[in-house]
Amino acid sequence: MGAVVTAPADGPAAGVVEETRKPGRPRDARADRAILEATLDLVGETGLAGLTVDAVAARAGVSKATIYRRWDSKEALVLAAWHECGAQLPTPDTGSLRGDLEQLCAAIRDGIGTGVMEHVFPQMLAAARVNKELGEDFDRFLHERRRPTREVLRRARDRGELAPDADLELIHDLLVGPITYRVLVKGSRPDAAMIDSLIELVVRATAPAPPAPPAPPAS
Repeated sequence: MGAVVTAPADGPAAGVVEETRKPGRPRDARADRAILEATLDLVGETGLAGLTVDAVAARAGVSKATIYRRWDSKEALVLAAWHECGAQLPTPDTGSLRGDLEQLCAAIRDGIGTGVMEHVFPQMLAAARVNKELGEDFDRFLHERRRPTREVLRRARDRGELAPDADLELIHDLLVGPITYRVLVKGSRPDAAMIDSLIELVVRATAPAPPAPPAPPAS
């Protein structure tokens, strides 16, 4: 089964080349979808190193020129495909930090635990660290990817479940790091028990300090 492209987000995807078109000839959204689906299918089969624009064009049934008018490199094309086709993370609002994190961490595990994501993420990360322009696009992608967790943690801080000066970015890393390591480095799928233990550790470590006991009465 091929990758399924969801509706594109508002605005151009990362790495998209703005093209000048004659009036009356709008860009074909069907071609966009076919290109992105073909890209994800192929990168899952061959990896980023084996991916070629020729192969994408052949599978999508378009010309190479059609692809290059939209994306200026195969890395930018893969990043755009991942961004458009990847499942969006939820922003749960159960009323408690623990409840929100249970849903969010499970979604993070399921999102990166697919064949395409497991193949694409390490390769995109490596490419982004040696290509400045791609790295900037990739960093913007990661910033948006972290948005649901930031919102969950911000609400928890507002409810008093986290300290007022809690470092939300660090807490995010504490949550996502072990899941990402298990999936991408160890090649295993974190189960519910592991996620529960992770959430328990993070919730305990980041809970606000209890109020100081009242001073003893003066003698």
